[in-house]
Amino acid sequence: MNRKFFFGVLLVMALVATGLFANGSSEQSKVLLKFSDQVSEDNPHVQADNYFADLINQNESSDLEVQVFPNSQLGGARESLEGMQSGTIEIAKVSAAALSSFCPEFSIFSLPYVFVSKDEVKAALEGEVGEILQSSLNDAGFELLAYYDTGFRSIFNGKRPIESLEDLSGLKIRVMNDPIMIEAINTLGALATPIAYSELYSALKQGVVDGAEQPPVALFAQKFYEVSDYYSMTNHFYDLNVVIISKPVFDSLTDDQKKTVKAAAQETQKYEWELWNELEESVLGDLTAEGMKINDLDLSDFRMAVKDIIYENADLVGKEIIDAAMKVTQ
Repeated sequence: MNRKFFFGVLLVMALVATGLFANGSSEQSKVLLKFSDQVSEDNPHVQADNYFADLINQNESSDLEVQVFPNSQLGGARESLEGMQSGTIEIAKVSAAALSSFCPEFSIFSLPYVFVSKDEVKAALEGEVGEILQSSLNDAGFELLAYYDTGFRSIFNGKRPIESLEDLSGLKIRVMNDPIMIEAINTLGALATPIAYSELYSALKQGVVDGAEQPPVALFAQKFYEVSDYYSMTNHFYDLNVVIISKPVFDSLTDDQKKTVKAAAQETQKYEWELWNELEESVLGDLTAEGMKINDLDLSDFRMAVKDIIYENADLVGKEIIDAAMKVTQ
């Protein structure tokens, strides 16, 4: 064999082995982290997802690469969580309600009026409630990266404003397929109707449901104002979203890689909460400009109607985390 050819082959093999042959870079040696989200590119959560990815991808000392897949490209919430457990997806952002099927303690956010302000939510997440949630995540094979603020969910519909419990009577309101949320909406007097989020716009347009419940920013981002007229600030659930990484994947990272991921996640959490708060300040005016009629209401009767649901679900949610949440509520 020609010696030059022989040594050339060895050089190519060495370049391929070190990841330097492709595109003249070391991209092949990077650890790829696929990030799954269910919401569309218009949702501010995807802006936060991309912010997290940029913090890592633009870090010259990082040997990690994050690719964001919004709009359920890698599957819905359950498929994403199962993918993380099976090793096909590394990171996902999901709602607390979706996560509760794997970590029951996250059902604390399905309980109506268990939190009535963001200050209470922050105190809970930074205290005993947060400790319980992180332990539950680890037991299920996940590692916490960040909490995303999504605000409080309120009811919108195309028939009438909700000013009292009686106004909810007979209205078909779309809810997530969560037993506690279904019970809460039914107890308030409406007809809870579980429908996939991806089908909600058409269901509203076709009259399959009369309304649904969403935080203001999410309602605006998904353009539900085009198929509903009334938005009543019932603020019955706090809508927490959670960014998690597969624990086996996280444990396999080097100490430096773990620090890079955690630091980016912490900065992203701060960024997302600030972003969401800024949007909430303006979005009600945007919804009004689009023709929605928005009303505040006295929530005393609403809270009283569902107060027993909280401890009635202690076996499902966990009495320990409910007790911890009650310590920070008003």
